[in-house]
Amino acid sequence: MLRTPLNDLFGIDLPIFGAPMGGVAGPELVAAVSEAGGLGILGHANLEPDEVWRQIRLTKSRTDKPFGIGLLFPSRTEETKHDEARRPLPAFLEKFLDIDDLAEVPAHSYSHDLSGQRLAIAIEQGVRLLALGLGAPASVVARAKAAGMKVIALVGSRRAALEAELAGVDAVVAQGHEAGGHTGRTSTMVLVPQIVDAVRVPVIAAGGIADGRGLAAALVLGASGALIGTRLLATPEARTAETHKRRLVEMQEDETVVSRCYTGKPSRVIRNEFVDSWKGREAEILPMPAQWERVAPVVIPAKRRGSLEIGNWPTGQCAVLVRNVTPAGEVIRQMADDATRLLSDHCR
Repeated sequence: MLRTPLNDLFGIDLPIFGAPMGGVAGPELVAAVSEAGGLGILGHANLEPDEVWRQIRLTKSRTDKPFGIGLLFPSRTEETKHDEARRPLPAFLEKFLDIDDLAEVPAHSYSHDLSGQRLAIAIEQGVRLLALGLGAPASVVARAKAAGMKVIALVGSRRAALEAELAGVDAVVAQGHEAGGHTGRTSTMVLVPQIVDAVRVPVIAAGGIADGRGLAAALVLGASGALIGTRLLATPEARTAETHKRRLVEMQEDETVVSRCYTGKPSRVIRNEFVDSWKGREAEILPMPAQWERVAPVVIPAKRRGSLEIGNWPTGQCAVLVRNVTPAGEVIRQMADDATRLLSDHCR
Protein backbone atom coordinates (compact mmCIF):
# COMPACT_ATOMS: atom_id res chain seq x y z
CA MET A 1 0.00 0.00 0.00
CA LEU A 2 1.18 3.52 -0.82
CA ARG A 3 1.57 5.46 2.43
CA THR A 4 2.56 9.07 3.16
CA PRO A 5 1.67 11.48 5.99
CA LEU A 6 -1.59 12.23 4.14
CA ASN A 7 -2.98 8.77 4.88
CA ASP A 8 -3.24 9.43 8.59
CA LEU A 9 -3.98 13.16 8.28
CA PHE A 10 -7.10 12.54 6.19
CA GLY A 11 -7.97 8.98 7.25
CA ILE A 12 -7.51 7.50 3.77
CA ASP A 13 -5.81 4.41 2.34
CA LEU A 14 -4.21 6.12 -0.67
CA PRO A 15 -2.80 9.68 -0.92
CA ILE A 16 -4.79 10.42 -4.08
CA PHE A 17 -7.47 13.11 -4.24
CA GLY A 18 -10.13 13.66 -6.88
CA ALA A 19 -10.19 17.27 -8.07
CA PRO A 20 -13.31 19.32 -7.16
CA MET A 21 -14.31 19.84 -10.79
CA GLY A 22 -17.44 21.97 -11.03
CA GLY A 23 -20.29 20.24 -12.83
CA VAL A 24 -18.19 17.07 -13.17
CA ALA A 25 -17.27 15.82 -9.70
CA GLY A 26 -20.71 14.77 -8.50
CA PRO A 27 -21.72 12.05 -6.02
CA GLU A 28 -20.97 9.19 -8.42
CA LEU A 29 -17.37 10.19 -9.11
CA VAL A 30 -16.62 11.35 -5.57
CA ALA A 31 -17.93 8.15 -3.99
CA ALA A 32 -16.01 6.00 -6.47
CA VAL A 33 -12.71 7.76 -5.67
CA SER A 34 -13.28 7.46 -1.92
CA GLU A 35 -14.38 3.83 -2.14
CA ALA A 36 -11.15 3.04 -3.99
CA GLY A 37 -9.15 4.37 -1.06
CA GLY A 38 -8.56 7.95 -2.15
CA LEU A 39 -10.53 11.05 -1.25
CA GLY A 40 -13.16 12.38 -3.62
CA ILE A 41 -14.10 16.07 -3.56
CA LEU A 42 -17.44 17.47 -4.74
CA GLY A 43 -17.26 20.45 -7.12
CA HIS A 44 -19.80 22.78 -5.52
CA ALA A 45 -18.44 26.28 -6.13
CA ASN A 46 -21.58 27.62 -7.85
CA LEU A 47 -24.43 25.28 -6.87
CA GLU A 48 -27.56 26.51 -5.11
CA PRO A 49 -27.56 25.55 -1.40
CA ASP A 50 -30.46 23.12 -1.78
CA GLU A 51 -28.55 21.23 -4.47
CA VAL A 52 -25.39 21.21 -2.33
CA TRP A 53 -27.40 19.52 0.44
CA ARG A 54 -28.92 17.02 -1.99
CA GLN A 55 -25.60 16.01 -3.52
CA ILE A 56 -23.90 15.63 -0.15
CA ARG A 57 -26.72 13.36 1.00
CA LEU A 58 -26.48 11.32 -2.19
CA THR A 59 -22.70 10.96 -1.77
CA LYS A 60 -23.17 9.76 1.81
CA SER A 61 -25.63 7.14 0.56
CA ARG A 62 -22.93 5.80 -1.76
CA THR A 63 -19.95 5.73 0.61
CA ASP A 64 -19.12 5.90 4.29
CA LYS A 65 -15.53 6.87 3.49
CA PRO A 66 -14.19 10.44 3.89
CA PHE A 67 -14.97 12.89 1.10
CA GLY A 68 -14.75 16.65 0.65
CA ILE A 69 -16.34 19.71 -0.91
CA GLY A 70 -14.67 22.31 -3.12
CA LEU A 71 -15.69 25.97 -2.68
CA LEU A 72 -14.58 29.42 -3.84
CA PHE A 73 -14.57 32.52 -1.65
CA PRO A 74 -14.00 35.51 -3.95
CA SER A 75 -12.53 38.70 -2.58
CA ARG A 76 -14.98 41.45 -1.69
CA THR A 77 -13.59 43.59 -4.50
CA GLU A 78 -14.47 40.87 -7.01
CA GLU A 79 -18.02 40.74 -5.67
CA THR A 80 -18.51 44.38 -6.64
CA LYS A 81 -17.92 43.52 -10.31
CA HIS A 82 -21.26 41.72 -10.82
CA ASP A 83 -23.07 44.70 -12.36
CA GLU A 84 -20.57 44.68 -15.22
CA ALA A 85 -21.97 41.29 -16.27
CA ARG A 86 -25.22 43.00 -17.28
CA ARG A 87 -23.50 44.38 -20.37
CA PRO A 88 -24.77 42.90 -23.64
CA LEU A 89 -22.64 40.28 -25.34
CA PRO A 90 -20.13 41.73 -27.80
CA ALA A 91 -21.29 41.77 -31.40
CA PHE A 92 -18.64 39.24 -32.45
CA LEU A 93 -20.38 36.62 -30.25
CA GLU A 94 -23.80 37.04 -31.84
CA LYS A 95 -23.15 34.03 -34.08
CA PHE A 96 -23.28 31.85 -30.96
CA LEU A 97 -26.67 33.15 -29.80
CA ASP A 98 -29.68 30.87 -29.84
CA ILE A 99 -32.48 33.06 -28.51
CA ASP A 100 -34.68 30.02 -27.85
CA ASP A 101 -31.99 28.33 -25.76
CA LEU A 102 -30.50 30.93 -23.44
CA ALA A 103 -29.91 30.02 -19.80
CA GLU A 104 -30.82 32.23 -16.86
CA VAL A 105 -27.80 32.70 -14.64
CA PRO A 106 -28.33 33.93 -11.07
CA ALA A 107 -26.22 36.96 -10.20
CA HIS A 108 -23.79 36.66 -7.31
CA SER A 109 -23.54 32.87 -7.63
CA TYR A 110 -19.92 33.10 -6.47
CA SER A 111 -20.58 35.53 -3.59
CA HIS A 112 -19.09 35.17 -0.12
CA ASP A 113 -22.57 34.87 1.35
CA LEU A 114 -23.62 31.97 -0.88
CA SER A 115 -20.29 30.21 -0.42
CA GLY A 116 -20.77 30.60 3.32
CA GLN A 117 -24.17 28.94 3.07
CA ARG A 118 -22.65 26.05 1.14
CA LEU A 119 -19.96 25.65 3.80
CA ALA A 120 -22.59 25.69 6.58
CA ILE A 121 -24.40 22.80 4.88
CA ALA A 122 -21.16 20.84 4.52
CA ILE A 123 -20.35 21.37 8.19
CA GLU A 124 -23.85 20.34 9.28
CA GLN A 125 -23.62 17.20 7.14
CA GLY A 126 -20.23 16.20 8.56
CA VAL A 127 -18.18 16.56 5.36
CA ARG A 128 -14.58 15.87 6.30
CA LEU A 129 -12.60 18.12 3.93
CA LEU A 130 -12.85 21.64 2.53
CA ALA A 131 -10.88 22.35 -0.66
CA LEU A 132 -10.41 26.05 -1.42
CA GLY A 133 -9.51 27.46 -4.82
CA LEU A 134 -8.45 30.99 -5.80
CA GLY A 135 -7.59 31.99 -2.25
CA ALA A 136 -7.83 30.76 1.34
CA PRO A 137 -9.34 33.45 3.62
CA ALA A 138 -8.16 32.92 7.20
CA SER A 139 -11.69 33.40 8.56
CA VAL A 140 -13.05 30.64 6.31
CA VAL A 141 -10.21 28.27 7.22
CA ALA A 142 -10.76 28.93 10.92
CA ARG A 143 -14.51 28.34 10.61
CA ALA A 144 -14.03 25.01 8.86
CA LYS A 145 -11.33 23.79 11.22
CA ALA A 146 -13.37 24.78 14.28
CA ALA A 147 -16.08 22.47 12.94
CA GLY A 148 -13.60 19.59 12.67
CA MET A 149 -12.91 19.79 8.94
CA LYS A 150 -9.50 19.49 7.34
CA VAL A 151 -8.69 22.26 4.85
CA ILE A 152 -6.56 22.24 1.72
CA ALA A 153 -5.94 25.13 -0.68
CA LEU A 154 -5.01 25.07 -4.37
CA VAL A 155 -2.06 27.36 -5.11
CA GLY A 156 -0.04 28.21 -8.19
CA SER A 157 2.90 30.04 -6.67
CA ARG A 158 5.27 30.02 -3.72
CA ARG A 159 3.74 33.25 -2.40
CA ALA A 160 0.21 31.84 -2.49
CA ALA A 161 1.40 28.68 -0.72
CA LEU A 162 2.94 30.70 2.11
CA GLU A 163 -0.24 32.77 2.44
CA ALA A 164 -2.37 29.61 2.63
CA GLU A 165 -0.09 28.11 5.26
CA LEU A 166 -0.31 31.30 7.29
CA ALA A 167 -4.11 31.11 7.04
CA GLY A 168 -3.94 27.72 8.76
CA VAL A 169 -4.60 25.13 6.05
CA ASP A 170 -3.65 21.50 6.70
CA ALA A 171 -2.04 21.00 3.26
CA VAL A 172 -1.51 22.91 0.03
CA VAL A 173 -2.14 21.68 -3.50
CA ALA A 174 0.67 22.83 -5.79
CA GLN A 175 -1.10 22.98 -9.15
CA GLY A 176 1.10 23.43 -12.19
CA HIS A 177 0.46 25.15 -15.51
CA GLU A 178 -0.36 21.83 -17.18
CA ALA A 179 -3.59 21.46 -15.20
CA GLY A 180 -7.07 21.86 -16.61
CA GLY A 181 -9.26 24.69 -15.35
CA HIS A 182 -7.91 27.69 -13.46
CA THR A 183 -4.16 27.46 -13.47
CA GLY A 184 -0.99 29.44 -12.85
CA ARG A 185 2.11 30.01 -14.96
CA THR A 186 4.65 27.61 -13.44
CA SER A 187 4.97 23.95 -14.48
CA THR A 188 4.36 21.19 -11.96
CA MET A 189 7.94 19.96 -12.20
CA VAL A 190 9.22 23.34 -11.00
CA LEU A 191 6.35 24.37 -8.74
CA VAL A 192 6.15 21.28 -6.51
CA PRO A 193 9.73 21.20 -5.17
CA GLN A 194 9.71 24.99 -4.80
CA ILE A 195 6.65 24.82 -2.56
CA VAL A 196 7.88 21.73 -0.71
CA ASP A 197 10.96 23.74 0.24
CA ALA A 198 8.89 26.76 1.29
CA VAL A 199 6.15 25.37 3.56
CA ARG A 200 5.97 23.05 6.56
CA VAL A 201 2.55 21.55 5.78
CA PRO A 202 2.26 18.59 3.40
CA VAL A 203 2.15 19.34 -0.32
CA ILE A 204 -0.21 17.67 -2.78
CA ALA A 205 0.87 17.82 -6.44
CA ALA A 206 -1.55 18.58 -9.28
CA GLY A 207 -1.27 19.22 -13.00
CA GLY A 208 -0.09 16.75 -15.63
CA ILE A 209 -0.57 13.63 -13.46
CA ALA A 210 -2.54 10.95 -15.27
CA ASP A 211 -0.94 7.64 -14.23
CA GLY A 212 1.39 5.93 -11.78
CA ARG A 213 4.44 7.47 -13.42
CA GLY A 214 3.16 10.96 -12.71
CA LEU A 215 2.26 10.07 -9.13
CA ALA A 216 5.69 8.50 -8.51
CA ALA A 217 7.40 11.58 -9.97
CA ALA A 218 5.38 13.86 -7.69
CA LEU A 219 6.40 11.86 -4.64
CA VAL A 220 10.06 11.98 -5.66
CA LEU A 221 9.76 15.77 -6.00
CA GLY A 222 8.73 15.88 -2.35
CA ALA A 223 4.94 15.90 -2.58
CA SER A 224 2.99 13.67 -0.21
CA GLY A 225 0.26 12.84 -2.72
CA ALA A 226 -1.56 13.97 -5.84
CA LEU A 227 -4.82 15.60 -6.85
CA ILE A 228 -6.20 14.17 -10.10
CA GLY A 229 -8.57 15.97 -12.47
CA THR A 230 -8.28 15.35 -16.21
CA ARG A 231 -7.74 11.59 -15.91
CA LEU A 232 -11.00 11.32 -13.98
CA LEU A 233 -12.91 13.13 -16.72
CA ALA A 234 -12.59 9.99 -18.82
CA THR A 235 -14.58 7.80 -16.43
CA PRO A 236 -18.20 6.61 -16.56
CA GLU A 237 -18.86 8.39 -13.25
CA ALA A 238 -17.76 11.86 -14.41
CA ARG A 239 -20.65 14.25 -15.06
CA THR A 240 -19.33 15.65 -18.30
CA ALA A 241 -20.72 15.28 -21.82
CA GLU A 242 -19.99 12.14 -23.79
CA THR A 243 -18.68 14.40 -26.56
CA HIS A 244 -16.08 15.69 -24.10
CA LYS A 245 -15.03 12.20 -23.06
CA ARG A 246 -14.69 11.05 -26.68
CA ARG A 247 -12.67 14.14 -27.61
CA LEU A 248 -10.42 13.79 -24.56
CA VAL A 249 -9.24 10.27 -25.37
CA GLU A 250 -8.37 11.34 -28.93
CA MET A 251 -6.64 14.64 -28.13
CA GLN A 252 -3.25 15.77 -29.37
CA GLU A 253 -0.80 17.91 -27.40
CA ASP A 254 -1.74 21.24 -29.00
CA GLU A 255 -5.50 21.10 -28.44
CA THR A 256 -5.74 22.88 -25.09
CA VAL A 257 -5.16 26.57 -24.44
CA VAL A 258 -5.18 28.92 -21.46
CA SER A 259 -7.83 31.63 -21.86
CA ARG A 260 -9.71 34.11 -19.68
CA CYS A 261 -12.74 34.25 -21.99
CA TYR A 262 -15.02 31.95 -19.99
CA THR A 263 -14.49 33.01 -16.38
CA GLY A 264 -12.30 36.10 -16.34
CA LYS A 265 -9.33 34.20 -14.88
CA PRO A 266 -6.78 32.10 -16.79
CA SER A 267 -8.24 28.63 -17.36
CA ARG A 268 -6.95 25.75 -19.47
CA VAL A 269 -9.72 24.52 -21.76
CA ILE A 270 -10.17 22.71 -25.05
CA ARG A 271 -9.42 25.18 -27.83
CA ASN A 272 -12.55 25.84 -29.89
CA GLU A 273 -14.39 28.43 -31.98
CA PHE A 274 -15.61 30.36 -28.92
CA VAL A 275 -12.09 30.71 -27.52
CA ASP A 276 -10.65 31.70 -30.90
CA SER A 277 -13.32 34.42 -31.26
CA TRP A 278 -11.71 36.33 -28.38
CA LYS A 279 -8.27 36.56 -30.00
CA GLY A 280 -7.21 40.19 -30.18
CA ARG A 281 -10.13 41.16 -27.93
CA GLU A 282 -8.70 40.20 -24.55
CA ALA A 283 -9.17 43.79 -23.32
CA GLU A 284 -12.94 43.24 -23.48
CA ILE A 285 -12.83 40.34 -21.00
CA LEU A 286 -14.34 41.26 -17.62
CA PRO A 287 -12.96 40.21 -14.21
CA MET A 288 -14.22 37.06 -12.52
CA PRO A 289 -17.07 36.43 -11.81
CA ALA A 290 -18.60 39.06 -14.10
CA GLN A 291 -17.18 37.45 -17.26
CA TRP A 292 -18.78 34.11 -16.40
CA GLU A 293 -22.15 35.69 -15.63
CA ARG A 294 -21.92 37.55 -18.94
CA VAL A 295 -21.23 34.52 -21.18
CA ALA A 296 -22.97 31.78 -19.19
CA PRO A 297 -26.42 32.30 -20.78
CA VAL A 298 -24.83 31.11 -24.05
CA VAL A 299 -22.24 28.70 -22.68
CA ILE A 300 -24.42 26.70 -20.24
CA PRO A 301 -26.96 25.49 -22.84
CA ALA A 302 -24.09 24.75 -25.23
CA LYS A 303 -22.55 22.48 -22.60
CA ARG A 304 -25.90 20.77 -22.08
CA ARG A 305 -25.95 20.04 -25.80
CA GLY A 306 -22.38 18.77 -25.64
CA SER A 307 -21.20 21.48 -28.04
CA LEU A 308 -17.42 21.34 -28.14
CA GLU A 309 -17.21 24.59 -30.13
CA ILE A 310 -19.06 26.84 -27.66
CA GLY A 311 -18.98 25.14 -24.25
CA ASN A 312 -16.09 25.57 -21.83
CA TRP A 313 -14.40 22.20 -21.34
CA PRO A 314 -11.61 22.45 -18.73
CA THR A 315 -8.98 19.86 -19.73
CA GLY A 316 -5.32 19.45 -18.78
CA GLN A 317 -2.38 18.77 -21.05
CA CYS A 318 -2.15 15.21 -19.70
CA ALA A 319 -5.22 14.33 -21.78
CA VAL A 320 -2.73 13.00 -24.35
CA LEU A 321 -1.91 10.24 -21.85
CA VAL A 322 -5.56 9.22 -21.50
CA ARG A 323 -6.63 6.83 -24.25
CA ASN A 324 -9.69 5.11 -22.79
CA VAL A 325 -12.70 5.62 -20.54
CA THR A 326 -12.09 3.58 -17.37
CA PRO A 327 -14.04 3.29 -14.09
CA ALA A 328 -12.77 5.79 -11.53
CA GLY A 329 -12.02 3.19 -8.87
CA GLU A 330 -9.86 1.26 -11.31
CA VAL A 331 -7.99 4.46 -12.26
CA ILE A 332 -7.17 5.23 -8.63
CA ARG A 333 -6.09 1.70 -7.69
CA GLN A 334 -3.99 1.22 -10.84
CA MET A 335 -2.29 4.56 -10.34
CA ALA A 336 -1.34 3.65 -6.77
CA ASP A 337 -0.15 0.15 -7.73
CA ASP A 338 1.98 1.43 -10.61
CA ALA A 339 3.52 4.20 -8.51
CA THR A 340 4.37 1.73 -5.72
CA ARG A 341 6.02 -0.63 -8.20
CA LEU A 342 7.98 2.13 -9.91
CA LEU A 343 9.25 3.58 -6.64
CA SER A 344 10.26 0.12 -5.46
CA ASP A 345 12.11 -0.63 -8.70
CA HIS A 346 14.04 2.64 -8.55
CA CYS A 347 15.03 2.08 -4.93
CA ARG A 348 16.76 -1.24 -5.67
